[in-house]
Amino acid sequence: MLMNAVPILNEIYENLKEFYETGKKYTIFTNKIPLSDEDRKFLNEVLGEGQVKIKIESDFQPAEWKETKIFGVWIGIIYDKNGNPITETIEITDFPELAKSQKEDIESSIKDLEKILKEYTEVK
Repeated sequence: MLMNAVPILNEIYENLKEFYETGKKYTIFTNKIPLSDEDRKFLNEVLGEGQVKIKIESDFQPAEWKETKIFGVWIGIIYDKNGNPITETIEITDFPELAKSQKEDIESSIKDLEKILKEYTEVK
């Protein structure tokens, strides 16, 4: 029996329209919503699978996102270090926020490149 899939699909529809019109991104935390097996099956069938997959391989918090066949709708799962899902999302966005390079990581890379450039550009 479908209990929450249709309301979630409606939420996706409304927020996808808003994202298209205004650029406002939206996230549904599906692990916080009781979904029956039928709900999950229905959502997977309707949303389908798109062309893009993103996988972050990390010992601490691996994650993956799949674009659905509905452009602008992504399904994401973040795992704990044992491979158990800890966060499941449906994101209405052009690119999943957590898959983007984080500012602190970019800062660290800038420092790494500065060290390398300093080493190779100093007068020997």
